[in-house]
Amino acid sequence: MQAQIKSGIEYALITLLVGGLCLWQLVSGAQEAEPPVGRLVIMALGLVVAGAMHCVFMMQLVRRTGRSFWPWFVAVVIFMPVGTAVLLALLLSETDAAQS
Repeated sequence: MQAQIKSGIEYALITLLVGGLCLWQLVSGAQEAEPPVGRLVIMALGLVVAGAMHCVFMMQLVRRTGRSFWPWFVAVVIFMPVGTAVLLALLLSETDAAQS
């Protein structure tokens, strides 16, 4: 696997993990009787930034692999977890096929 593609996959997965942690904290914080507003705002901003950065890293992967941009843009942005999973599965299966 090329170093550019490998680092892009790693960054995309890290931002997805950060977004998931922010979402978890946001939902668990909203369950309290009087949630601290500052914490909810910070977690919501973290979720938005992590989601946006995840889309940026995924679109960089699309460009680096030479795929058509707009269909994958729609798949990753509109169908966030499913489009990401499909693209990562395709990228990882291509590298496995190239290595064998």
